[in-house]
Amino acid sequence: MGSDNKPETAAEPTKINHPFLLLSCLVTLAVGTVIALLLFHCVGDRAAYEKKIEVLAAEDLHKLFLAVVVLGRTVLYVNFYPMDFKKDVKGNARADPTYYRTESGEPVVMETEGDLGRYNRANRSVHHMIENFGPFLLGIAVAGNVFPTIILYLACVYGVGRVLHQSGYSSGYGGHAIGFLLANILAGQAMDGLCLLVFLKGEGIM
Repeated sequence: MGSDNKPETAAEPTKINHPFLLLSCLVTLAVGTVIALLLFHCVGDRAAYEKKIEVLAAEDLHKLFLAVVVLGRTVLYVNFYPMDFKKDVKGNARADPTYYRTESGEPVVMETEGDLGRYNRANRSVHHMIENFGPFLLGIAVAGNVFPTIILYLACVYGVGRVLHQSGYSSGYGGHAIGFLLANILAGQAMDGLCLLVFLKGEGIM
């Protein structure tokens, strides 16, 4: 027994692979930047984008866009970090964000069956959105002036993705995958990619 009278675990603590987490954050940013480049060249007036970026760079404001990218990588990293700790949890139980034990040692888990299970997973989708949407909102605020049409499209994709994420998650773990790809990978990473693009162009790197 531990000093707090709770059973001690014999399992070795999971070791987090920090370089892999960092690489994952950079790879997703690279994907978002490729999408951003396609949008930059194919949607709207490229010359107008360039002119707006020049104005921002003249006032040193392009560095704010890098701040969005840094925040986005931070949010992604801290969301990736806990996942290895529950890698052995399968199915609908993975939706449970917190695991408890009673003082006598029995586990306390989230209800996964019936309407209460669907309710729990639908709410978990809301929590997931709140955990991740800070950089996207900030991106709308700063990048909307440069790429108004593109940002509108990304917001629409993000909205559809979040709706599909919630409805899919409520039906069972795994059903949220399409919504996750649309909201977090396509729209979310493209937003960071656009912000990185503004910074790089403002610095004269691209």
